[in-house]
Amino acid sequence: MLIDRAISFGILKNLPLFSGLTHNQFNQIVSISKIIHYKKNEIIFREGDSYKGFYILLNGSIKIYKISYEGKESILHLIKPSESFGDVPLFEGGSYPVTSQTIVASSLVFFPAISFKKLIRNNPTICFNMLVGFAKKMRRLTQKVEDLSTKEVSNRLARFLLEEIKKSGTENQPEPHIKITISKKNISSFIGTIPDTLSRILKKLQDEKIIRVSGKSIFISDMDKIKNLAR
Repeated sequence: MLIDRAISFGILKNLPLFSGLTHNQFNQIVSISKIIHYKKNEIIFREGDSYKGFYILLNGSIKIYKISYEGKESILHLIKPSESFGDVPLFEGGSYPVTSQTIVASSLVFFPAISFKKLIRNNPTICFNMLVGFAKKMRRLTQKVEDLSTKEVSNRLARFLLEEIKKSGTENQPEPHIKITISKKNISSFIGTIPDTLSRILKKLQDEKIIRVSGKSIFISDMDKIKNLAR
């Protein structure tokens, strides 16, 4: 367990949120946090739950979503390792505005709100880093709203693939690729469509030799065409 914590907090120390902290400041942050392990498809918090704190994903995958009055699930974010979530109510108070759920078994670091706010009250470095993070999230949400209202499904899928390739670190390889770790249902919800439509577009892109699908991996055969679709 001690080795697990050492590795986990070694990862945290390199995150943008905690950049610029002294050794003592970082140790204070670590002292109030705890590592929590979740099983696949486990709810972390639900929309409307009383706010307790925020999380950083160490490994695994998380979906952030809302349920409409008709019962339709709309995924707002797909959280990847090293990303934080549940942090918006930290300063504004209130309850969690969304629901979070694991897609696969995941490990997270939890930061309780009251203790965290006490620590950062006199620490402008963390406050500034959090503001930068909020700005990036707002930019992504604004882009998504624009895409959903003005782009075709094929355009939204192309943007999704490009973003995932960038996260995978394969964008400069001869054939950039990603490994799909989430279901077609989740991808469909994230890009605002249904699984049947997603399958049809994936097949069309394969037939046009823009992508190549092998098992759970998607390879980009024509990066220029994918980039054009994503515009």
